[in-house]
Amino acid sequence: MLNVNDPVKVIKGLKVKPDIVELHRAIDADDTAHAWGDIPALKKAAGGKLIVATAGGIRVDVVRDAVRAGADIIVVGRAITASKDVHTAADLFLEQLNREEIDQFRIMTDF
Repeated sequence: MLNVNDPVKVIKGLKVKPDIVELHRAIDADDTAHAWGDIPALKKAAGGKLIVATAGGIRVDVVRDAVRAGADIIVVGRAITASKDVHTAADLFLEQLNREEIDQFRIMTDF
């Protein structure tokens, strides 16, 4: 759902509902506010078992907002991969989640 204005409408229009949806803000919109919309309504439109990921310019200062909005997965890219200290950058994100890291396998996709 890269910059989709009404993801709930898109989900409602699908005959086969997805198991997971990523709400992704485009790289050219990095200076705009995150607009995850109504994640609970999105989950309801998909039958209640939808996993929602948020991505696109995720910074440490917006992680808690994404979790409060209902995101199940927070996709972090350049804020960690472009950091001069990757370990510290990752730790800063994990601190915002208030739980131990469970993802033991990381793959860098920005080449």
